[in-house]
Amino acid sequence: MIKLVGTTQKDGEINLYYSYDKSTKNYFKMITSKDGFEFNGASKYIIVTDPKGREETKYDWSRFTVAKQKDRYIVSYKGNAANANNFNIAESKEMLRWVKVGKIENIKEVGALVPEYQYKNRFVLYFGERDIKLAYSSQLTQWKIQEAPLLVSGNDSFDNGALEVAKVFNRKDHILMFYYEKKQKGNYYAVGAAGFDTKDPSRLLWRLDKPLWEIPEHFKQDDVKPLGIEMFEDKCILYWIVNGNTVYAATCPLPPSGRLKDKHFSIFLKKHVNNPIIVPNPNNKWESRATFNTAALYEDGKVHFLYRALGDTDLSVLGYATSSDGIHIDERSDEPCYFPREPFETPGGHAFTKFADHFASGGGYGGIEDPRVTKVGDKVYLTYVAFDGATPPRAAMSSISIEDFLNRKWDNWAKPKLISAPGMVNKSAVILPEKVNGKYVVLHRVYPNILVDYLDDLEFNNYLTGHSFIPPRRRFWDSKKVGAGAPPMKTKDGWLLIYQSVGHQDPGRYKIGAMLLDKNDPAKVLYRTNNPIISPDESYENDGFKAGVVYPCGAVIKNNNLFVYYGGADTVVCAAQANLDTFLEQMKYSQEPKLRRVTSPVLN
Repeated sequence: MIKLVGTTQKDGEINLYYSYDKSTKNYFKMITSKDGFEFNGASKYIIVTDPKGREETKYDWSRFTVAKQKDRYIVSYKGNAANANNFNIAESKEMLRWVKVGKIENIKEVGALVPEYQYKNRFVLYFGERDIKLAYSSQLTQWKIQEAPLLVSGNDSFDNGALEVAKVFNRKDHILMFYYEKKQKGNYYAVGAAGFDTKDPSRLLWRLDKPLWEIPEHFKQDDVKPLGIEMFEDKCILYWIVNGNTVYAATCPLPPSGRLKDKHFSIFLKKHVNNPIIVPNPNNKWESRATFNTAALYEDGKVHFLYRALGDTDLSVLGYATSSDGIHIDERSDEPCYFPREPFETPGGHAFTKFADHFASGGGYGGIEDPRVTKVGDKVYLTYVAFDGATPPRAAMSSISIEDFLNRKWDNWAKPKLISAPGMVNKSAVILPEKVNGKYVVLHRVYPNILVDYLDDLEFNNYLTGHSFIPPRRRFWDSKKVGAGAPPMKTKDGWLLIYQSVGHQDPGRYKIGAMLLDKNDPAKVLYRTNNPIISPDESYENDGFKAGVVYPCGAVIKNNNLFVYYGGADTVVCAAQANLDTFLEQMKYSQEPKLRRVTSPVLN
């Protein structure tokens, strides 16, 4: 049976160290992984000797951490079982042959050196198994301890148990220290992080107010012990030993320095000071009562809006407006750009070819609701909710060439078509702007899920069925129902989907969140906001036809800024924005890491 010792990172690979008995001899080896989860690389022997060349006889080590220092690696560890209170150091040129420097007499607790760093020509060690302290040394064996602890357990914070140093990284602008918070019962409960000043390693810059990661409830009855923490690409991987011989790992973004101290912060888009940006026009009888839930397309240097409008007859049509800066309206049409033409989208089941005919018929409740637009190739696809005032609302679509769209030739919209099956409410249909793995992708909503369809073409000769789905989350703000908002936008991290939701905790209010979907599998959610990014808190989101509603139908990326357009109180069009890179980083950082089992021939 193997004993797991620790982990290191070197040359873009993660190394897993373990020891085992064979015959009467104890061996020490490591095995490599290119992704940090599948350790199937070459397995190599490790030799550790004392300064006289005598090999270690028993590799019963624990609390194993490695720090690179210029042309050598330094490992610190707790000693063999018979001398478990000894804190030891060894060094190596290539991490295969180690020479023990010796045990440290005045430090008995686990510690970690700061890699590639010296303070006033001395190595720096953070150590502790209850409170965390600092020590300095020029020779590695004799350490001067700073008596005042740097971190102590806090009664009012998550880390109110014993604190134990886990791993330290040199982040150039700060020293990043991970630590474990250990409950009295002995099970490792949470991982915390803190940042220290590189100009003064005793000066605390920031400390997370909530855990970076906690052991899930279903593991709390198991014997869970830490194995190591490694930095890999733009994230850190937390390794855990479960019940002695199984390894699990959790991946999470690196804690930020300074300004963002709490990974559970709420990610907000900044609502524009000029909200609402489109309001009803009493001079146009077709949009005199409400203008809301706008689609948006950034093309030809402008943001083009197709917004839902209600007028004197309560017929729902689409208006058109443009903005060069994404906020201030430059142009707004006096006539609808799209109106109900087919019986399935017209109150009373009539067909119309001219908008004026609707008023002659007396209008009625229904029409074209909640539009979304996507440019695919040289066409603009319009998806919307078609409602005849009687039967369940269904998803519908039309299209127009980009040339006709930009020239406002609204008579050239293609004949509309229903794309969802009859007899059920199906809303919030959006089309991705490009194929994924050779298929077009359409998201739509059948309560309570977002459904995902993969299509060979966009002719919609068959109804949408839902090949995959994205559900609500039971314990989060989006627990009751979810629906796609704006068509997903391609980013460096995946497809960014702005979505709307209602939660059981607050069932009377619509709120807005964001997801990052996998570039190659849009049904796979990589990241999802733990809190709403827009909530109906402003007067213009409550004073209208439906209080407490923010509902997104459009979003664009313009000059690396994310603009989200939404309806407020089913009455007006509003805008909110954020820097795209900042928004994506905050999304990734706010996630709850999930455990994944580590695989290796030595573990199976």
